[in-house]
Formats: sequence, structure tokens, C-alpha cells
Amino acid sequence: MDSSEEKTGISTPLYNTIPNALKEKALLNYIKTADIIKSNIRNGIPFSQLDYDKIIAYNFVGDEEMYPSVIDKKGKFVPVILEQQFLTQKQADDILSALSKNSSYGESSAACFQPHLGLVFFKGNRKINQISICLSCNSSITEIDIPARTHKVFNKGRDDEYSYTGFTPSGKSAIIDLCKKIKFHYGERIIKNSIDNNPS
Repeated sequence: MDSSEEKTGISTPLYNTIPNALKEKALLNYIKTADIIKSNIRNGIPFSQLDYDKIIAYNFVGDEEMYPSVIDKKGKFVPVILEQQFLTQKQADDILSALSKNSSYGESSAACFQPHLGLVFFKGNRKINQISICLSCNSSITEIDIPARTHKVFNKGRDDEYSYTGFTPSGKSAIIDLCKKIKFHYGERIIKNSIDNNPS
């Protein structure tokens, strides 16, 4: 515990330990450089109905309590973003079509949520939607409803009804594939663990 924490009882903000976090100005300027893309009817609901013209992926040090998403409730970028990369039309189509499929969801997820991949949809410079993904606990949060996330319901109609919203192997694979294509290292440990656990 540092001296300021001892005096105030307030823990040091996470971003104070991340010297290479991108600054707000650099993040805002980057939006202007992103490829213009179009919504695609084949991407499935809700993405086929969303009005956006850019998607930017962010590698960030997320935290359920402080930084669950890339853009906070005040509309500011969180101060724990390490990398950013806009998606091409093909990259956007590939990941969105996967994220809208029932086959991408239906597994359990853990209680913790420390996302490292954020996908933010923009129209011009305005945020339209964002999705945060945590592969460690196999979970995601999204600002708009993705029907596929809640397709697998247990105890339907009972007080203890719940959905398994965790990613299936095919859902995880699509996310890891996107990360590889945009040169984010997120998911590499999961690939390595899966190879170690299933040697050929």
C-alpha cells in the first residue's frame, strides 16, 4: 500500500500503473482515420439493423468495477487502453456474423469480469454501441441486446430461470481469430492452454 492509499483509504487507480496507456486525444484522433464500412444484412440481428460506419477494436485492461467498457458513462475513453485497431469490412463482417449466431453462445461463465477486448461501433465520431469481451471468464457485456446470447435458457418460466451466455468453442475461436488478424495478443494463452490440454 503506498502512502497516499494509507492516508485516504482509497486504492491507487489502475491506470496509474499503466504508463503506456493511450491518451484521450490520440484515441479521438484515431476515430477519424478508421476505414468506413457498412452494415451488412448477413451479419444477423442486431448488427444488420445497427446504423454505424466504423468499428474499432481496443485492447484494454478492463475491470468489472472500474473499467467494464472502453467508453465510460460520461462518454470518455477509460484510461487503460493499450492498443486500437479499426476493422476492415471483412473483419467486421466475420466477427459480427459470429457474434450474432446461437452457436457462439450457450456455455457457462465465471463470476469475474476483466475484459481485454472492446469493440466500439461509431457513426462518424459518435459511439453507437460497444461490446466488452473477457475470455478468462468466458463472458461479455453489450449495450444493445444480442438475442443469440440468451438463446440457451434453463428453468424456463421458473423464478430461477437463467441463460448460459458464455462463449462456446466456436464463439471463442472467432474472437481469437479476429485478435490474431489485427495483431492483438489477446487469446494466445487460451490457444496455448487448449493445445497443452489436448496434445495430438
